[in-house]
Amino acid sequence: MIKAVLFDLFGTVIAYGDIEAGTREAWDGILDALRVLGADPPYEAFAVDWQAQFITPLRPEEDTEETPFLGKVLRLFRSYGLPEDRDMALQGVNACISAWDRHLALPDDVVPTLRALRERHAVALVSNFDHPPYVRHLLARLDLAQHFDPILISGELRIDKPDPRIFARALDAVGCAPEEALFVGDSLDTDIGGARAVGCRAVLIDMQGRHPDYGGERIAALGELIGLVEC
Repeated sequence: MIKAVLFDLFGTVIAYGDIEAGTREAWDGILDALRVLGADPPYEAFAVDWQAQFITPLRPEEDTEETPFLGKVLRLFRSYGLPEDRDMALQGVNACISAWDRHLALPDDVVPTLRALRERHAVALVSNFDHPPYVRHLLARLDLAQHFDPILISGELRIDKPDPRIFARALDAVGCAPEEALFVGDSLDTDIGGARAVGCRAVLIDMQGRHPDYGGERIAALGELIGLVEC
């Protein structure tokens, strides 16, 4: 019996628009900060450098800023031999996130689905995001925070999915065993793989049809989840 439903945020509760355009516009915000400080790599070379910084966790001695995102931008500056200009790094972070935000949307079926689930289940949010203030602001702006208890953000905990510790914290918070929880996410590795590894039932949400060969439980829209949860 399912007692709790755990959700990823981006690509699951919040829908992506044009991912490629959104990524380009967002990363241009980081590139502009580099240019102000005196580095001007071609976008393609910069994209490789920034992707490497973005996916590589900060070492403990590097993780001294409010958010991992800010720390990674400062690390990027160092890699180009630039000064660690915190104000410029924060400007790049804000420009990046503002551009990305323009390519996100809240599907119409999300709030009704969350309301229906909360009538019978605990509902939690477990999001990988390196700049938690934006997540908190977004949830408040869309009036979504009320639908989740608890809200776990990797950048606050310094634990990223698929690390089992973040799933364990969510399960402890909702007071259920892994086999009593269902996790919904759009990433095969961090969401589906991570949830299964700790013993949770996992459902892939694939709004854009990016995983046509996936053979596990899947939905194309969040509203389809209600029937699966009761199975």
